Amino acid sequence: MRHEKRLLEILLAITNISNDRKIEFRIKLQLILLAIVNCMQAKSGSIMLLKGRKVLEVAASTNSKLIGLRQELDETSPSSWVVRNKASLYVDRATGHESYRKKLAHHEKTAFFVAPIVSDDKVIGVLNVTDKIGGDVFAKWEQEILIRIAGQVISALETQRLAKSLKKSRRALEKKNVQLKKLEKLRTDLFNMLIHDLKGPISEVVANLDILSYTVVDESRQYVESAQIGCDTLNRMISNLLDIARLEEHKLELLYERIDPKDLVKEALGRLFRVGKTSELCFVEKAPPPTTTDVLWGDRGILLRVLQNLLTNAIQYSPPGETIEVGFEYLKSSRIKFFVKDNGPGVPAEYHQAIFDKYVQLDKKADGRTYTTGMGLTFCKMAVKAHRGTIGVTTEAPKGSRFWFVLPVEKKQG
Repeated sequence: MRHEKRLLEILLAITNISNDRKIEFRIKLQLILLAIVNCMQAKSGSIMLLKGRKVLEVAASTNSKLIGLRQELDETSPSSWVVRNKASLYVDRATGHESYRKKLAHHEKTAFFVAPIVSDDKVIGVLNVTDKIGGDVFAKWEQEILIRIAGQVISALETQRLAKSLKKSRRALEKKNVQLKKLEKLRTDLFNMLIHDLKGPISEVVANLDILSYTVVDESRQYVESAQIGCDTLNRMISNLLDIARLEEHKLELLYERIDPKDLVKEALGRLFRVGKTSELCFVEKAPPPTTTDVLWGDRGILLRVLQNLLTNAIQYSPPGETIEVGFEYLKSSRIKFFVKDNGPGVPAEYHQAIFDKYVQLDKKADGRTYTTGMGLTFCKMAVKAHRGTIGVTTEAPKGSRFWFVLPVEKKQG
């Protein structure tokens, strides 16, 4: 009965200390330790907590000079044994453990008790009590009290501290996330503004080049055409960047209309005729016989640019004099597949997915080639996805690549 009363008294004292919000964690540990040492009628004690996996740090001690000291977990110290075995350790003259007694030779008495502090079945520290007042023995019931205190009260206090620390870290992270979102929005708005403002001067250059093309003599015409091609490319890049931003923000509204796939292919080729002529390439259109009743619905302007981007990519990697095939075919399950096939160096299989990502530059060290996709293929991927389609690339034998995208079609009604 007396033992139970002692236990209740110490538990009440520790609970009062733990619940006092005005006291910081380290001071709480110190007050709890002093209450424990006093209850056990001892002079010395300490609470050590694990820092990482291999170090114990003194968090509270009857000797203030020891607070903050660290001890490596080794094979010989009593605290290390308790951590490794997740069990308490009691030593006095009758129990042997001569090596452990030598470790604590600086204490006044021989008896000492070390209990593990356990949280969620993991040892997070140890409670040490030494220098028993009076007899040099800790009774069995005193050991049991220490085990209960270490296993329940101190571990709960440490868990509470960790929860507060986690909550504080979460608040700090949320605050940083808000700041990052603001900075990202500012960056995006500035980026979109700059890109949008570029369209004005570029349009002016294009208009003047068109006028100039009617006045230059034959030997100078190639320079004007080269400048026009550069402006066309820059215009497509700017449009890609703006539309990618709108697609990411779900602000690009698709204008659906009925599309003739054959006309779409012809227009894409027509817009790139000047580039193909300069590159000395041959273009071949491929289309199935007009026997199907399937109808393609989509945003004509967006899908036209998808084909243009794929054609531009094929032109860029095709040697002069090569042939580029562009066309479409109807698949089963009401789908249509557009494709652009070139005879360039091809895209290695390991890059078939990454090549559609933003700002990708892929080096093929074996042959010294560099694949820079910029934003064109990223736009293609996002535009096709917005049309509920898929896009990809396959490597052709013996050389070349075949870029394709598949879109759903509808059966003609009536």
